[in-house]
Amino acid sequence: MVISGALGPGNPLLVYPAAPPWPVWFVQVHLATSLRPILPWIAVLLSATGLAAGLISIRQGWRPNPKHLIAGSVIAVSALTVIPPVSAIDSLEYYAVYGRVALLGHNPYEAGSEKWLPPGDPIATSLDQFPRLFPLPSSGYGPTATATEEAAAALAGDSPARILFWLKVWNAVAYLALVLVLDRLMRSDPARRVRVHLLWSVNPLMLFLLMADGHNDALGTALGASALFAMRKSRLSRAFWAGVLLVLATTVKATYVMFGVGVAWAARRSPRSLAAVAAGAVAVLIPFCLINGWSTLKATTSSVVSGTPSNLLWHDLARVVSHGHAGAVTNVIGLLASGALAIVLLWRLPQGPADLPGVREALALILAFLFVSPYLQAWYDAMLFSLLAVITASRLDWVVLAQATALSIYSVIYFYPTHHPTLWELFERYGTDVPYTLILVGSVVALLWLCWTRNWGQAAPDELVPGAPVALGETV
Repeated sequence: MVISGALGPGNPLLVYPAAPPWPVWFVQVHLATSLRPILPWIAVLLSATGLAAGLISIRQGWRPNPKHLIAGSVIAVSALTVIPPVSAIDSLEYYAVYGRVALLGHNPYEAGSEKWLPPGDPIATSLDQFPRLFPLPSSGYGPTATATEEAAAALAGDSPARILFWLKVWNAVAYLALVLVLDRLMRSDPARRVRVHLLWSVNPLMLFLLMADGHNDALGTALGASALFAMRKSRLSRAFWAGVLLVLATTVKATYVMFGVGVAWAARRSPRSLAAVAAGAVAVLIPFCLINGWSTLKATTSSVVSGTPSNLLWHDLARVVSHGHAGAVTNVIGLLASGALAIVLLWRLPQGPADLPGVREALALILAFLFVSPYLQAWYDAMLFSLLAVITASRLDWVVLAQATALSIYSVIYFYPTHHPTLWELFERYGTDVPYTLILVGSVVALLWLCWTRNWGQAAPDELVPGAPVALGETV
C-alpha cells in the first residue's frame, strides 16, 4: 500500500503537485494506465491472505501481545496517512471540493457545487483533467463530514496535496480512537482482546480502504460503534453521550443510523435511557439544523434512495429495465430485500455478546444492508468489521472475509483506453466483473444457508486447541 502511494497519483487517478515539506509525500512516477491498479490488487490479496491466517491462528491458540498489535496499528496508520490515496478519487473529487466550497462561504448542499469554485482554483484545476466529473452533485455527506472537510481546506490553503493530508489526519484520529475503545472494552479477556485488534486495529483490508484510500467511513464507524458500545452500562450519562455520538455518526453519512438500532435495543427496557438517548441526539441535531438549515438533512438522507446503484447486480438490473426512473425503482426493491434479510438475520443469528447489548441487532441490520442493498461499497464494511470484532468467532467470519475481499478488489479504479487489445476486454469482463458477481452471490447464499441450518460453528470463549501453547499466567 505504501509503495502504491509513494509512486504518486496518475491516470486513472487525479494528478496534482506535491507540497513539500508537507505531506502527502510521493515521487511522481508515470506508470502506464494498465499497470496502475496492479499494486493495489496485490495489496488486497495479501491483506485477505494475512487476515485469514490470523483468524486461523487465534483459533489454534495464538495469543500475541496486544500492545504489539496496537503499536503495529499506530505504525501502519501513520505510514498510510502521509501518502496519497492509492486507488480512490473520492477524497479529491468530493471531500476536498465540498470543503473548499464551504470555506469560500458557499453551500455544498446546492446542486453543482463546483460552480462556486472560482476560475483557477487549485481544486477545480485538478478536476479539469476529467470533464466527466462535472457537474458534481450536491453533497450527500452530513454536516459532521462537511466540518472536517472545511477544516482540512482551511488548514491546507490552496494545495490539494495538503488538503488530502489533513483529511487523512481526521481519519487517523478516528481509526486509532476506535482501537483504544475496543482495547479498553476487552482488556480483561485476552482472547477477545486479540480478536478485536486482528479484525480492526491491524486488519489490512480496513487499513487499505479507510487509511490508504482515505474514505471518511473511519469517522462514521468510530462514532457509531462508540455510541453503541457506550450502552454497555445502563447509566443515563452514557445513554446521553450515545445519542450525541449517534447523531454525529449519522451526519457523516446517513447509513450510520443503523447503529441506532442497536442503541435503541439496548435501551428498550428503560424509558429513562431512551429519553437520555433522545436528549443527546436532539442536543446535536437542533444546532446542526439551525446552523446549516433543514436542507442539510434532506440532502444527506435523500442520497440513500435516489443515488445510483453501486451494487453491480442492481446496477445491471437498472440498465435492463426500460423505465425513466429505473435506478430509483431498483434502489427501493434492493432496500426492501435488505429489510427482508434483516428480519431473517434477527431471527436466526446466534446470540451476541452478553456484555454488549444491541450489538447482535445492529449487526443483523448492517449485514443485510451490506449484502443485498443497492449501495454496496467496500468501505461501508467498516461498520461490519467494527461489530464482527466483538462477537464470538464463527463461520460468519469467512463469509464476511470473502465479501469484503471481492468488494475491495472491485473498488480499485482502473480505466482502459478506448482502443485496447481484446485480451484486456476479456480480462475486464471475466477477470473482475464475473468473479465479483459470483462471490457476492455466493456470500449471500452462504449467509442464508447458515441462517437455515444455524450451523454457525461458534468458538467457545477463550477456546484452547489441544497441543496449543498456553500463554504465561493463563488459567486452563
